[in-house]
Parts: sequence; C-alpha cells; structure tokens
Amino acid sequence: MKLEMIGLTKAYGQKRALEDFSYVFEPGIYGILGANGAGKSTLMNLITDNTPRTDGRILYDGEDILSLGKRFRSVLGYMPQQQGMYEQFSARAFLYYVAELKEIPKAQARVQVERLLRLVNVKHDAHRRLGGFSGGMRQRVLLAQALLGDPQVLLLDEPTAGLDPRERIRLRGHIKELSEDKIVLLTTHIVSDVESIADDVLLMQSGHLVRHGSPAELMQACGGKNLEDVYMAFLGGEQVDGWRS
Repeated sequence: MKLEMIGLTKAYGQKRALEDFSYVFEPGIYGILGANGAGKSTLMNLITDNTPRTDGRILYDGEDILSLGKRFRSVLGYMPQQQGMYEQFSARAFLYYVAELKEIPKAQARVQVERLLRLVNVKHDAHRRLGGFSGGMRQRVLLAQALLGDPQVLLLDEPTAGLDPRERIRLRGHIKELSEDKIVLLTTHIVSDVESIADDVLLMQSGHLVRHGSPAELMQACGGKNLEDVYMAFLGGEQVDGWRS
C-alpha cells in the first residue's frame, strides 16, 4: 500500500498554498507539522479531491486517484478540522447516517458503529445529542466516522485542536492504536501531538516541504532534545502551540 505525491501544487491566483510537494506515504503515522498557512490543510483537501490541484499527481498504488474515483474514496477516511456536525443527532444516529453516505450495507454498519463507539469511548453516551457533547467527545465521534468502512488511508486534520491536555493524550492513544495497517496523516501545529506517536515528521512552511525524518533523526540533525527544538531550528520565527521560536 502506497500513497505518492509527485510535484503537487495548488495556486490561488499568484499565491501558492502548496508548491512542488513530493513524498511517498506507506503504512504508519506521519505528523505534518507547521504553522497556520503552511499548506497542511491544502494537502488534505487535495488528497480528498475537495480542492482541484493546479499541478502534480497523487497516486494510490500506482494509479492516479482521479482515475480511481469512487474506488479511492472507499479506502479513504477523513476527519476534518472543523466540527461541522448535525447537533440534533445522537452520536449513534450520526454514525449510522455517515455509514449510509458511505454506502456501507446495513448489517455491516450495525457492527461497525457499535465497535467504533466502544473504541472511541462514547458507547455510554451514544444516545445523547451531539449538541450537548464536549469538544473532546465531538472529536472522538469525528474520529469514529472517519473509521467507518475500515479505510486504508486516514486523514486527520488538526484532530486535537481546542482540546484540554487529558483529551489530547487520550485521542493520541486512539490514533496510535490504529496505525499498524493504515497510512495515517496527522496535520497539526501542536508539536507534542506528533512527538510521541509519529513514525515520520514532515516540516512544512509557506507551502513547501522543508525537511522530513523520524523524530529522533530530526532531533539529531539539529542537536535538539525534542520536536520543539526541531521546530525552532527548521521553521524558526513561526508561532506554534502558544509560543514563538
């Protein structure tokens, strides 16, 4: 299983939100790190084909995702940054609704929904309306909907944004458990979210891939003790997680 970006570019007029991005993703967790405006969400939107690319290719197992169409969407799970949800739905009803949109047969949907409610630890609150959920609980439901259909490629866009430290740690644990047989792309500007779980870290700035490597490799390259030091060394001057390098 391989997801390959070749010269991927997205321009809005004269501004290039992403420029000549090339990388090969295989099973594992990839932390994509950078400040707001670095191109992280643009990359996600190009992979999901929510935004048309200006140039370049995205290949899944050697075939362009535009040619694959529905076949690629069936292996893709997406957790968006924004918590746009039907607040009058219960958590269980929302997951059944998403399962129907994904055309998952009802018998399979029933098994998957109940399993995912347990996995993200909202089983006992599944009857409650989403409008009454905390931010952390809503994020967990969004993760569950992304996992419906057992996707091979999982895109998580700022999954812990706005969560308190306990919820962030808990959600990171869920993500780590999922990574053995999936390609997981985790975009964030929060350094601590990727340091403990990412197999590889991609550093992005102004639409460019600046550097990549395992957390240990990046720390060794800059002589740093943690990913905050890495961020300061390679993406200096941008604000991240409440502090400025």
